[in-house]
Parts: sequence; structure tokens; C-alpha cells
Amino acid sequence: MQKHLLLSLFLLLSESASAQMVGTMQELSAERQAVATHIVLEGKALSTAGNSDFRRLRDCCPRLETIDLRRSLCREIPSNALFACHRLKALTLSDSVRLIGPRACYACDGLTELVLPPTLEEVGDEAFAACRRLRLLIVQGTPHLGDLSFAGLDSLREIRLSSPTPPPAEATAFWGLRGKGVKLSVPRGSEKAYRTAPGWSLLFEKKVAAQPAALPNLIPVPTSVLPQEGCLNLKELGGVEANPELANEADHALRILSERTNFCPKRGKARLKLQLDTTLNSRTDEAYRLEVTPSGILITGVSPRAVFWGLMTLSQLLETPDAEARCSTLPALIVEDEPRTALRELMVDPARIFIPLKELKPFVVEMARFKFNALHLHLVDDQAWRMEIKTYPLLTELGSHRVGMDDMPLEISGYYTQEEMRDFVAFAARHHVEVIPEIEMPGHEIAAIHCYPQLTCGARKVPIRLTCGVSNELLCPSEEFVYEFLGNVFRELSEVFPSRYVHLGGDEAGNPPLNCWTHCEKCDSLRRKLGITATDGSENWRLQKHLFDRVIDTLRTRHGKTPMFWYETDFREIPEGCVTFAWRHGLTAAAIRAAQENGRKIMLCPGEHCYLDYPAAPGDMPEVNWGMPVTSLEQTYRLDPAWGFGEDFEKHNLMGVAGTLWSECISSPERLYYMAYPRAMALAEAGWSIPANRSWESFRERVRHQMRQHRLRRF
Repeated sequence: MQKHLLLSLFLLLSESASAQMVGTMQELSAERQAVATHIVLEGKALSTAGNSDFRRLRDCCPRLETIDLRRSLCREIPSNALFACHRLKALTLSDSVRLIGPRACYACDGLTELVLPPTLEEVGDEAFAACRRLRLLIVQGTPHLGDLSFAGLDSLREIRLSSPTPPPAEATAFWGLRGKGVKLSVPRGSEKAYRTAPGWSLLFEKKVAAQPAALPNLIPVPTSVLPQEGCLNLKELGGVEANPELANEADHALRILSERTNFCPKRGKARLKLQLDTTLNSRTDEAYRLEVTPSGILITGVSPRAVFWGLMTLSQLLETPDAEARCSTLPALIVEDEPRTALRELMVDPARIFIPLKELKPFVVEMARFKFNALHLHLVDDQAWRMEIKTYPLLTELGSHRVGMDDMPLEISGYYTQEEMRDFVAFAARHHVEVIPEIEMPGHEIAAIHCYPQLTCGARKVPIRLTCGVSNELLCPSEEFVYEFLGNVFRELSEVFPSRYVHLGGDEAGNPPLNCWTHCEKCDSLRRKLGITATDGSENWRLQKHLFDRVIDTLRTRHGKTPMFWYETDFREIPEGCVTFAWRHGLTAAAIRAAQENGRKIMLCPGEHCYLDYPAAPGDMPEVNWGMPVTSLEQTYRLDPAWGFGEDFEKHNLMGVAGTLWSECISSPERLYYMAYPRAMALAEAGWSIPANRSWESFRERVRHQMRQHRLRRF
């Protein structure tokens, strides 16, 4: 049997080395898609919606290196068709192609040459942006080139064009190539036309100075912005002044000025001054005041974090419409600002698909720009264990590698060492972002049970899960090793994460999954000890409460941590001092009432508004999933953190807001950003800004500017 499997695998791998010629991707089995490296499509019409030919090429062919479409009647390469296919080295287009959609080949950074056929009419926004190894671009016709369609092509050396008339191009089509000496090979006599044509002229220009937008495009919108008379000539700005306790913020200030302006250190007379002032009229330690005058800039904050938020506002004030240009002047104004909620977090999920820390660091930087102050790390789940625990080395030796996530045959591996995570936590702290770890219990623990079977009832050996969904395998509340295990895990975790909080999961362990405990002899004994008489599982929630109570006591008394968990109706009581999360569609009001009745704090991340892994529009990524609803940008923006419960709830129970990025369908760092933004900007404003200042119409205008800046930072 084993020889047969090895022979089959050998044959599939051998076949993958040669081109596989098929009409459509539906003709290629999942096994053949998984090993395919060269595919020639000959279909008369390739599908573009749902689980389409292109979606299968992108998500189900992780080894794919070349795609040949010359024999297909393919009129459209749809949006996101080959988004972040990093292994793709060659794409040959059909002469029937008329449209290449937005982000169709975004970050296909294995491509080195590209030929656009003469029939092509449109290249969408960001279609080939961040294709960093592309050296030669051949344009055989006159397609319209969309916004940022070829932005961030670091290696581009030559563009060959057949048309004496420059193809129409947006001004930023080749953003990032200004002054980099890209050779334009054009028909004789048309050189001048290209030098002056929109989009193409950028290739010949050098960086210039510019003024910021007439009206600040600030996100989140501050409490107040008061224009003053005059402006500051930034050439007169000569440096930064700050007390030693603001050394970190001073470093950020110098970085911002260096990136955004042409300031001359020690030459100009004006200064950017950073100060602490605990007497500011504020209800939080995140309040700041930013004042720009013709003689300088002053940022005053209640705490170093508050001063840092003032710097983030200054950074946005210095943004110009042309992001490559340096800001030359700044209008005089006074900004007074503080957050509406105390905790504003994004949650990422490296358990399903690993996220290297080198990718998470810039994610933290981007969060901080919009005043998020917490990153929630979902470190373990049924699919993997991602954090080194020295007491239990098998967790990462056996639990951090697998092949497959639903129908995506990805090889997924990796974990964070404690030393790496300490470095990351310190990096995030310099951006005033608190890193909150999550260790799931009692459910979503199959990866740990796979490594240590004694953690579950009957010590059953189970494989790591390769699909999303909910499992009936839970930690056993009557097994003493479970408490020993969790005690050691949280002890080591507390040594790495200085955060005040530890998230315990707690979700999706209710009936029917809690039936894992119904027929366990040890659990029967614990039920009798706890006075539980029901034998049908209806009182199993009390076993979960017993488990949580013991773990919560350990976290509080030994490690000084505040536990957090996802609210479920199984939690008949919310333990003292715990923070609960309202997340389920339709249960937010019930979760809030439970928090009020128990006198507890609550975070709002309702799926109706805050699940940023859901598609933002019909047909958007992820096209294939378990039935996710659409969560639009407007839905996210219209989140009311108070949920209509009034000032008393907001004052005594509301802690903040959170956006979740579960990664069952987020298979690359580029997708992480794509799913997060711009909806994370909307959530940031919901959590920070007072209701009187919030306006969907205003945000819709401001977010256009901020998304342009965000995209350019990614190239």
C-alpha cells in the first residue's frame, strides 16, 4: 500500500514538471492541481466568478510557475485573479484578452517579463503593482493603464511600446519609478509625446516639494481641529526637542520629519517640541494637544503614548496628494484629541496560516498610524500551535506543520520562538501597541491534543485538523494533566508577554461539541463531585466553568493577568475581573446585558461589523468559504460601540472595539493587508472618535486619500 502511494506521488510530481494541458481547471483533479507547475489552458471560455478557473489557479496550485493562456478564449483576467502568486514566473496572455482587472497579478513577484497583447483595452488599478522582479514590459497596443497599475516595480529596466501614440495612463500608473532611469523603447519620432503624456511623464520627473491637502484627511477624526492664522515653512524646522522620558517618541518624530519633509537638522530656527502634561483636561492617559504655529510645532500629551498619537496625527497632516513629494508648508492649527474607548485592537490568526514576524512588524506600524493600541495574537487552534513552550517541545515539533487548509493544498509551517516574540513585543511597544496572546480552551485545541493526547477525554490520538469548522475534541476538565499543562503554558507565556491581558478563547465549545464530556468516566466523577445530576450533557457548561475558574485563578494570583474570552451563552456567569468579547451575529445585545448584569467589561467585535476576514463586497476574496456574509466598509464604519445602550453602559462596561482577521482564507501577507484595509480605518474611527464628529459621507472622502497613502506605503 505504501509503495503504491509513493509511486502515485512520484508520477504526479513527474507529470507536474511538464506542462499540463487542459480545457479548464475543473478538468484537473485536486491532486494534480496540488503538484502542477506548468499549466496550458485551452478552454473556449474560462470562468471568472466563484470557484473559478482563476481562483483555482491562485489558491489550489501552490507550486505553479507558468500559465499559458494563448489557446484559450479568455476575454478577462478578473480582479484578484492571481493575487500574490509568488511562485509564478511566466504568464502568457491570449490575444483575446480585453480586460485585466484590478490587482489581477498584484505581488506576482516571480514575473520577470510581461507582454500585453494588442487586443488589450484596460489594465485595472494595481493590476501588476509590487511585481518586484519584473524587468521588461512589452506593450503591443494602447490599453488604458489604471491607477498604480505598474507601481512599485523595483527591478523594471525597460518598457517597449509599439504605438507612436502613448497609451492613456493614470498619473500614478508607474508610481515609484520617478527618476529611476527606466528605458522607454518607442517608435521613432514619438519620444516627445511620451515625455509629456500623463502617466508616462512621471518616468522623467524628479521629486518635488508640495503642500498638503487644503483640508486635513485625518483618520480617525480628532475631537477638535481649529485652524489658525499663518503657516509653518518646514524648511525652517531645524530639529526635535524632548525630555529623556520621550526619547522613543523623539526618534519617531525625526523619522516622520525625514520621510515627509525637507527639514534641515540644526539649521532651521523652528522646532518640533514634545512635552508631557498630566494636567490636560482629559479622562484618559491617551489625550494630546498638537499646535502648529509659524514658529514651530508643539505636541503635548498626558503620557508618552498620548504624545505618540499626536505624532501620528502630525504624520497624516504632512501627507501630500503626491506621496513621493516632500511637504513644504503646514497650515497653523490646533488639534485637541482623545479616544472614545480604551482598547482598540486588531486580531490576527497565525494558527491557521502562519504569519512571519517580519510581516507582522510592518502590520503593527500601520495599525499605529490609525491609533490602534493592541494586537491580539491567536496563537493556537485546531490547525496548529505557533508559540514555543519549552516545557512541551512537541507542541512546535509536531504541531506547527501541516499541508492543507480546506481546499488549498498549501504547505504551512512555522512558529515563534520565545526570543523572537520578546523582540516583537518590544518592537510593538515602541509603537505603543500592546500584544495580547490567546491560548484557546477548552475547544480549538486539536493541535495540542495531537501532540499530547492525554489532554482530551480518553487520551485519544487525533490528527491535526486541515479544515475550518468546529471539533468535538476538547480539553478534559477532569484530567489533572490539563491543569498542569495550562499552568506551565501560561507561566512561560507570562514571561514573554508583559500585556495585562491573556485571552482564553472559550468559543464554540457548547452543545453539541461539549458532548465530548458526556460519556467520559472521569467527567462523570467530576460531575458527581460538583453535584451535577444531569446525564444528558445539559449541565456540561458547569464543567467548563470549573475548568475556567481554576485557570482564571492561576492567571490572577500567580501572574497578575486579566483573562479575556469570547462570549457564549454557555457562560451563565462572567467571572469577576474578566473581559468578554461580543462576537456572534445577533448576540451582541445578549452579551452586553450579561456584562451589565455581572458588572464586567466588554469588547465589541460583532460579526455584522468587525469580521474583516469576510468579503467586503459580493464576489470579492475569499470567493470560496464556509458561507461568510459580506461585511462592507460602510457596515464597519457604522458600528456604534455603545450599541444603543447609552452613556451608563459606555462609562461602566464598554472597554473597546476589535476587528478580527481569521486566516482560514488569508493565505499571504498581501491578503492580510487587503482584507484589513480600508475597513480597519473605519473601525479605528468607530473606536476613537466621538459620535458627533463621525460622518459616513466625510469618512468616505477622507478614506480615499488615506487608502492612496496606504497603498503607496506597501510598494
